[in-house]
Amino acid sequence: MMRPKEIRRQARITLTGNYFFAVNLNISLTIFTMALTIVLQSTSLGASPLVLNQVLFWVLNLIVLLLNALLTVGLIRYLYSLCRKAPVNQPGLLFYAFRAQPDTFILTYLFRYAVSLVWFAPALYCYLRLPLSIDLANMPTEVIQLMTHMAAYALLAIIPAVLISLPWCLTEFVLLDDPYCSAHNALQTSRRLMQGQYIRILRLWLGFLPLCLLGIGSMGIGFLWIRPYFYVSMGHVYLELRDDQTIEF
Repeated sequence: MMRPKEIRRQARITLTGNYFFAVNLNISLTIFTMALTIVLQSTSLGASPLVLNQVLFWVLNLIVLLLNALLTVGLIRYLYSLCRKAPVNQPGLLFYAFRAQPDTFILTYLFRYAVSLVWFAPALYCYLRLPLSIDLANMPTEVIQLMTHMAAYALLAIIPAVLISLPWCLTEFVLLDDPYCSAHNALQTSRRLMQGQYIRILRLWLGFLPLCLLGIGSMGIGFLWIRPYFYVSMGHVYLELRDDQTIEF
């Protein structure tokens, strides 16, 4: 099996000559999602004193999150096709999941979001207790404490959230190979493929940490290049594990 360093090298080779289109596809996805988020924020539903408006705000946020997840499937499909050396048709790439059982993709994403985001519940609780408007120049001690606790809880949640997501990190690739596979079978197949691979995949992910720090330092712009690199690397991992094991859907 390829070592993490070899996987990343193979991903760079795969992206040679294809990076421009991959990044542009990622930019389109990012702009579309950001536009929806800005429109949602401009409604001021989240700042409304009415509970119904606040509930609607969070429901709409969930819808935007799921739309982003479905559009990301289209990006992953294109990058996975590069790994397989089987180019896909260019028009409507990002909307692939809407044509191939979107409910299955949604169910798998909801499950994975739930098991990962549950660790961030304490941080979310602190966030919800923050006042709607904060004067950064004159913040009360209570607000500073809440923000400190929120940051600490979020940092503590990262490690268990990453570890719990490992068994299901190949689910999208399973569904791309068989769009008619059920959500349960796709999750189980990913979990089976990942058995005995956790340390190797963690090492692969840790190899992206310096790039992620650079992405954060660039106000997120760097992730336009890092994201395709990461997904191509995971595509090669999936192909390697798929060929080594017999998959039964």
